[in-house]
Amino acid sequence: MTKQLVICSCCNESVLRWRYEVDQYKDIKNYICKGCKSKNSKETRTCLFCEKTFLVYKREKKKTCSRSCSNSYYRVGPNNGNWKEDVYRSTCFAKHKKVCIICGEDKIVAVHHFDENRTNNSIENLIPMCPTHHQYMHSKHKKLVLKQVQSYINNFKRAVA
Repeated sequence: MTKQLVICSCCNESVLRWRYEVDQYKDIKNYICKGCKSKNSKETRTCLFCEKTFLVYKREKKKTCSRSCSNSYYRVGPNNGNWKEDVYRSTCFAKHKKVCIICGEDKIVAVHHFDENRTNNSIENLIPMCPTHHQYMHSKHKKLVLKQVQSYINNFKRAVA
């Protein structure tokens, strides 16, 4: 096999290439050298998490600049592949901390529907509580924790608005 002299259509430089490298082009006038291919195949994108710009190959599907940003962006919320809007626990813990609002328990946390309507999964209606205080809300001892719950809801609504 012999090499063939071709001219890059981008930089106009003459290069020697094997015939099989050139044959993939229908017209030899459209030949692009490896250096020009790598320059032209990158584009600038903006990271969806930190909003920095970064270079990426056009064929890649990257939306974030680093693994750290990717983990932060896709970990919770609607960007996560396992996110289900109708699952109230996911909705609750996307906006609320995963701790009981009464005692601060963070190991076992239930989600209470404040209006006791299980189909109302609005973020203002979902309250993180430990199983004990959640049971208080469904018993005759509701009055012991109701003021704290209402205070938490009011503070949350002010913070969101």
